[in-house]
Amino acid sequence: MTFLEKWLKSVDKKNSVLCAGLDPAEFDMGRGEKGLAGGTNKKYWALRYLESVAPYCAAIKPNLQYWKDRGDMSTLLDISTTAHALGMVVIDDSKLADIGSTNDAGIFYAKSKGTDAVTFSPFAGNIAEAAEQAKNRDIGIICMCLMSNPEYKKEKNKLVPLCEDDHYYNIDLRTIEGIPYAKQYIQLAYDANKYGLDGIVIGAPSKKNHIKEEEIQRVRSYVNDDMLVLLPGVGAQGGEADAIWKYFDANKVIVNVGRALMLPNGSKSTPQEQAQTAKQYQEMLNKLRK
Repeated sequence: MTFLEKWLKSVDKKNSVLCAGLDPAEFDMGRGEKGLAGGTNKKYWALRYLESVAPYCAAIKPNLQYWKDRGDMSTLLDISTTAHALGMVVIDDSKLADIGSTNDAGIFYAKSKGTDAVTFSPFAGNIAEAAEQAKNRDIGIICMCLMSNPEYKKEKNKLVPLCEDDHYYNIDLRTIEGIPYAKQYIQLAYDANKYGLDGIVIGAPSKKNHIKEEEIQRVRSYVNDDMLVLLPGVGAQGGEADAIWKYFDANKVIVNVGRALMLPNGSKSTPQEQAQTAKQYQEMLNKLRK
């Protein structure tokens, strides 16, 4: 079963496109009310959180930067096992960004932890290679494309020279000394589609960030109907989800909510508060996508 098929099955079962971000900042990180309370057992907290939001979420997405302490790899396997038992898919948010052999190691271990897809940052330009590696390991792969952090505004507009056999719309082309170029985010969308990746990451646009609706439209023009979108930034970051469904299928947008779902009332948030917040997001997103 492909990652798309697994995701759509979960969406149908849960009547939800909500993805629960799992990036709990431990107390020693000094995040205050934006992190876990002192003395928290992270594994117990995570599994309890997972069970609380599972009725309203189709996916769980552990960010691997928050899972590097002693015993965390074993905990991630428990999270995957529990999530699958609760009818959710699991996305390993590693943002792999290295040479081929190293990326393949990351894909191997993502698969060994029972996850269904892994995120990929194509800094090294090796999208085709990563796509083949994921296919060989029987795991989905989601490529960074249009991020919402302020620094990416410059990155997305970088001009990238194009391959001779690629076919872009004239509106997106710039010719310099006879060589065709396109903006980097356009090229990433094109290559994600060209090499058969399962999904792309598009940050939720808002008045506070640089992502424009016309950029989402340009991305959509280069990807096929089965391309999934992982949409972070909804919730604590203030992103707005509604624009995405003007261009992408109602069931093919994975809307990630992290801190606002984990800690709706700060460090001492209860499972009941987490469940109620997840239900509210589920209902809000269902209204928007319909």
